[in-house]
Amino acid sequence: MTSFIWGRDPQEAYQNPYEYEAQDQFYREASNLLGLLFNYLTIKSGAYTRDEQSAEKAIWMLFLDSLESLIDCLDLLQDKKHRIAGRLFRDAVEAMDTASYFYSNDAKKDKHLRDWYNDKVIQNRVYRDYIKENDEEEWGKLKKYYSQLSKINHRTYRSLAYSYLLGSGGRLIYEGRDEHRLMVPPHVIAMYYALIGGLISHFVLRMVDCKLISAEEANVFWSQALEEEVIERRFISPREAFERFLSEVDNIT
Repeated sequence: MTSFIWGRDPQEAYQNPYEYEAQDQFYREASNLLGLLFNYLTIKSGAYTRDEQSAEKAIWMLFLDSLESLIDCLDLLQDKKHRIAGRLFRDAVEAMDTASYFYSNDAKKDKHLRDWYNDKVIQNRVYRDYIKENDEEEWGKLKKYYSQLSKINHRTYRSLAYSYLLGSGGRLIYEGRDEHRLMVPPHVIAMYYALIGGLISHFVLRMVDCKLISAEEANVFWSQALEEEVIERRFISPREAFERFLSEVDNIT
């Protein structure tokens, strides 16, 4: 991958937010990738009938809905509208979770699928309990991410405080709209870019797992979306700078 924003730790991004060129590159790459995936999924538009109640149809509809949420999230972050974007993170995750559950081999899956087609809500815990009981490794990966998104959506103190500026005497300064401008700290935008980068990568893996796309096709889309020229980090620690110097020396020799 080109932009280091892909796979970046959200907390590290918050602490080192001034990588504007890399974030711009990430936006271009992510936008290109999501556009390719959207075109790929909408090829099936018109393939299913209204009354069909197959798992394949449900999975396709839910992944397409999740993808729409990701596209909206990315554009909102580009416009510095992180509060709305944060709410959409959960929408994207819950839609792909439900789709993934419908692809699973859980004994209760068919009943929940019928309930979904009968306009009943499939609770978030259904898929999460299934993963927790059947795939300990996957649950370990998801648990931390679910916790991060839950704090954003339930508006914990810290999740809201990330969006405030700190004035003299430790006073919180509201960063939102006023009569003249929209002030947004770069820290929260950098953190949210890192979050959505992880979410998009996870989305592609889920598409592969649910057989909506092959691993080979996904790799082609990644290669088409990512830019060739690497925009490296501008703000790095002295240790990272020294390691980069050693790497450059090794390449020369």
